[in-house]
Order: sequence, then structure tokens, then C-alpha cells
Amino acid sequence: MVQRALAICSTYTTLAAEFQEIQRIGVANGYPISFIDTRIGIGLNQQLAKNDSNTTIVPLIGCEKKRMYVEIPFIGRPTDLLKKRFSQLSGKVRPDLDIRFYTKPPPAVQIFFQTKDPIAKHMQSDVIYSISCIDCNQTYIGKTERQSIRRLREHGAPKQSFDSRPNEQASSDEDDTATPNPTSTSLRRSSRIRNKNHITPTNTSNTTNDKKREKEKETISSLAQHAKDTGHHIDWTGFRVVWRDDNPYRLLTKESLLIQAFKPELNRTTHSVTLIVFPDGLRRDMLPDPNG
Repeated sequence: MVQRALAICSTYTTLAAEFQEIQRIGVANGYPISFIDTRIGIGLNQQLAKNDSNTTIVPLIGCEKKRMYVEIPFIGRPTDLLKKRFSQLSGKVRPDLDIRFYTKPPPAVQIFFQTKDPIAKHMQSDVIYSISCIDCNQTYIGKTERQSIRRLREHGAPKQSFDSRPNEQASSDEDDTATPNPTSTSLRRSSRIRNKNHITPTNTSNTTNDKKREKEKETISSLAQHAKDTGHHIDWTGFRVVWRDDNPYRLLTKESLLIQAFKPELNRTTHSVTLIVFPDGLRRDMLPDPNG
């Protein structure tokens, strides 16, 4: 019956259907399914050997095989044995398939272990942060392209907020007490920020620039103003890094989405940039929670 199927079937589809019919008839007559599959495999191997011995290979006539790609892990010789076994099995069960294997290496060990020391949160840059008031729990959401400690000091954070405590052990989370208090000389400043800030004024506009600087000094952060008006205390060391992005425009967009969604009480503005893609903002469950 196997030889008859190989001789008369004109397509791989009809050949597979004929093999299934042979299996059904054999099982109905009391033959073990393993014996039937073995006979089918022997018949296919003989047909392939006959084709290989002929100068002109006469394959089964029919439509092209359906190509299928299978991913398997690469672990050396067992991978080759697995591919060979799969090919033999597919040739018996689904001869209409052309199975192509591709291997991928196992995951690197580095993804399971942290190989670099974590950066303290107040030394991270290109972040969106949130700060809360200890007494009234009102929050402020902001962004900075510099290290967070620079922006916190502009808000009014005292330098003693991030003093080192050598007698205490650093906790497993983002505890900044284990990091020494950075000074203005030790703080990193990227070339991008230096190019923004280092602008040499001309002699004709010295007076105007001095007035601008005095006016900027008089401008008080909303956090500092809140603490001054109410006598409350700002949780400087407990600020949270909510989001990160090294693209300045995307950083502004993310900050605007957070401000529009959570509406922090201490923010003076409703957005930092016009929201073009999401003019109505996003739901809170689609954004990171600035309140932790």
C-alpha cells in the first residue's frame, strides 16, 4: 500500500492523505501505529534512495512545498541531532512542508546579573521627577536634562540633603545616603549643557544681561514659594524618578502628559510643550505613577 501510494500520488497533499488512510486501515486491522509509521518511513527512504541513484531525479509532481521556519536554541551537537530528528519526522508526517531551521544562541549571562554599580537617583540626568510636600502631600512634577541634584538645588534643596553617612549601610533600593555630597566641581556637566549655558555676552549688552540675571535670581521656585508661604517641609531626599528619556523633545512631551493627567498642585504650568499626537492627554493607567 505504501509503494502504491508513492507510485500513484501526484501531489504531496494527496500523498499525505493516502498515508493517513493507510494508518487508519492498518489500525483497524490490528497493526501497531509504530509498525505502520516504520513501514511508511522505509518506503520513503527507498524512494529517496532510488531518486539519488538515478542520473535524473524524478520528484513527486505537485505544488511547491509550504515553507515553515522553526527556531531552536543552539547548544552544540544536540542542536544538529534535534534538526535531523525533526526533518525525519516531518518527512513522515507532513511531506508537503519544507521546514527550515534557524538557531539562536542562549541568553547572555549579563542579563541575569548587574555588572555595573547603580547610579544614585540624585545623580541621574534626562529624567522626569516628582517631589512631594511632607505636611500636605501636594506634589510637583518637573524634568531636567542635567543631574537631578542641580535642579533640586535650584528648587531650594539644602546641600545637606544628600550628605554621606559612612556609618550607615546603603539599602538595596535607590538610597542616596550612601553617596557623598557632590560639589560643583565633582558634578558632571555634559558638553550639550555647557554649550547651552556658556554664552559670552557682548560689551554693549552687559547692563541688560546683569538686569536679567538679577531678575532670574529673584524668581523663586514654586516648591520654595510653597514652603515659604505655608511653613511646610519639602521631602527633598524622597523625590522620585518617574520617567527617563535622552531626547529633549520626548522628555518635554512625557512631562506634559504627566502634568495633564495627574494635575500636580504645585505646578504653575499645565504643560511644557504642545501635545500634538495626544492633544487630550492619556489616561493615568497608561502612564507611570509619580506618587509611587
